[in-house]
Amino acid sequence: METFIIQFPSVTYAQKGQRVLDQKGIRSRLTRAAGRHGIRGCSYGLEISFSDPQAVRRLFEEHGVIYTLS
Repeated sequence: METFIIQFPSVTYAQKGQRVLDQKGIRSRLTRAAGRHGIRGCSYGLEISFSDPQAVRRLFEEHGVIYTLS
């Protein structure tokens, strides 16, 4: 199983994304995203254990979960 991180502009969107994944049986863990030079900013990420990152992004788009592209 592949693990990847998707970043979100706020903890609210990260939590919403986590709920969407939970409903589909996809495991994830909420993390703070490190900014430039290792300084933590206000963005959050979900560390996701799933084999298809594109499918996860489609789920977020279908459910109105805003995420940031890295």
